[in-house]
Amino acid sequence: MLSKISLVNKEIWKTIIRSVGWVSIIYFLGLFFSIPLEILMTTSEEQRKFVDIDNLFQYNFQIQIILTISIPVLMVVFLFRFLQMKPYSDLIHSLPIRREAIFHQYAITGLLLLILPVLLIAIIVLILYQPLFLNEFYEIGEIFKWLGITLMYNILIYLAGVFVGMVTGLSAVQGALSYIVLLLPAGLIILLAFNLPFYLYGYPNQYYMESKVEKFSPLTSLVQINYRAPGTSEIVVYLILILSLYWLSQWIYKKRKLEAVSQALVFPITKPIFKYGTTFCTMLLGGMYFGEMRNGVGWLIAGYVFGALIGYAIAEMVLQKSWRVTIHVRGLIIYTAVIAVLFMLFQFDFTQYEKNIPSAREINRVHISESYYLYSDIDRDEPLYLEEFENIDLVRRLHQEIVENKSIDHMQANHRDTAFIVYELKNGEKLVRNYKIDKTKYRPFYKLIFESDEYKKATNEIYKVAADETTKITITPSGPVNKRAIITNPDDLKEAVEILTEEVDSAAYEESMNDVEPYAYIEIYYSNSKKAYMQWNPSYNKFEKWLKEKSLLDEARVTSNDVSYALVMKAEDLNINHARGFSYEDIFEDMKQSNQAMKITNEEQIESSLKSARGFVDGEYLIAFYFEEQRAIDIKNFNGKNVPGFIKKHFE
Repeated sequence: MLSKISLVNKEIWKTIIRSVGWVSIIYFLGLFFSIPLEILMTTSEEQRKFVDIDNLFQYNFQIQIILTISIPVLMVVFLFRFLQMKPYSDLIHSLPIRREAIFHQYAITGLLLLILPVLLIAIIVLILYQPLFLNEFYEIGEIFKWLGITLMYNILIYLAGVFVGMVTGLSAVQGALSYIVLLLPAGLIILLAFNLPFYLYGYPNQYYMESKVEKFSPLTSLVQINYRAPGTSEIVVYLILILSLYWLSQWIYKKRKLEAVSQALVFPITKPIFKYGTTFCTMLLGGMYFGEMRNGVGWLIAGYVFGALIGYAIAEMVLQKSWRVTIHVRGLIIYTAVIAVLFMLFQFDFTQYEKNIPSAREINRVHISESYYLYSDIDRDEPLYLEEFENIDLVRRLHQEIVENKSIDHMQANHRDTAFIVYELKNGEKLVRNYKIDKTKYRPFYKLIFESDEYKKATNEIYKVAADETTKITITPSGPVNKRAIITNPDDLKEAVEILTEEVDSAAYEESMNDVEPYAYIEIYYSNSKKAYMQWNPSYNKFEKWLKEKSLLDEARVTSNDVSYALVMKAEDLNINHARGFSYEDIFEDMKQSNQAMKITNEEQIESSLKSARGFVDGEYLIAFYFEEQRAIDIKNFNGKNVPGFIKKHFE
């Protein structure tokens, strides 16, 4: 009997090799083309100068990722094909061996066929390492790192496919569900993150989506592997998942009924999970799209209804294997009732999320800015934080005012301003909020915060500069001109730094609220090639006067000498489609051809226009400056009090 079982095992092994051995060969050839062949093709001295590689993942990274994502699923779909075909299933299960043995033989053989190509490539690279002087690019340990990480992801994706294969009876469904299962955690986080702001006022979706959301799916984590290796905790979780998926797959396989073939899902309990899970995800997707694109409760609910119906219908089509499906109205009604209850609970803020503002004694420091991206600015060593009690209290009071002034329907708010607040608490936790607001309503708070010494010193690099250690200052005008002012005289450098520091000290909050483009961008070089950056704002009159005294003004900013002429028109007389996009050239041509355009050639008027214009194409009047030397156009606007008197008079 033992010899008979041994013979059967050998025949099964041969069958597996014949059915999926080609997948292993394709994987090996793909990896060989991506890594060893690429190494051999870049061995000459001339080619090595242009090679910027510090790990094996950077060799044809896109191809490696495609192979790592697709090959394991392809392997498992063809490997367990016998579970989806009744004659084949009956044949395998009629053999004189236990079901556990069948599972182990198929699963482990497939695993070995997946591991072998990766192992061979690692051996080949090890052989090439010394003769081709690959140590100039990376240490030998990088080869073993590549081997371990690639195998870990391969095995995890493979076993996820095996697990899905145990609960489905269709190969196409197995392939699709394998990727859905792998992406589900990250996908749900993203869908919930986009939808929660509609119910939790102040929910910072961008913060949570950008905060390592890729770790929640091996597929999203994998696409970043060339520059971000998985951490220890991530590896531990993946190893636990690998062991769990193998054990679960074996257990489910033993419980699986032999006649359960050609069904999308073979266990009755999985059908409602799949059906309502799909409905819930597509509902969130519909709400995310309509809620973000249209704003308003009506459109949000319409998105939920439309998304839920589409998802429910798709799930039924998959389960019934036909597009002519029977909709089970009772189940849909129960689902709708559950969602309606959840919707109502969120309306009452039963978690007290919106009113949760920490007390001053709980706060260690606080961050306030206009977006999450300013908080996560990679150019800073750490985010801007305010630690003085007065500023912490001001931010708290501002936060409280925003919550108290919450609109009855905040989803319809179309404000362009954002208040992004992060409290770093004394217990080590963080409380993060993000609000769409109209900053003009909270001007008193912002004014006190922005004009405080602590805030100015934290946000302006000029305070890092020692006037005596400054070696050079360059001033580059903002505009289509090819010129730059350079200051190198030690006395002038000291004066310039002192004046710029005074200008920042005396700058009022109102100046930051104006949509005025800076005159120029300043780089200050000091002590051992360090650099500080700042803008030359139009309100810096003392600095402008100093530049004029030093005969540097013409080089430091755009002046009337640079502009050949300007054209002005009322914005309402121009056909500008902001939704579809536009170009400065098209607007300028329309102005040239219009008999309503005002042409300005007077230098004083051009200078006045340059100082008054704002940097957006959305004002009451538009002005196009033409720079003949550069053959360039710059378009700005005038609004309200900023409209020069001679322009108002012309269009009266």
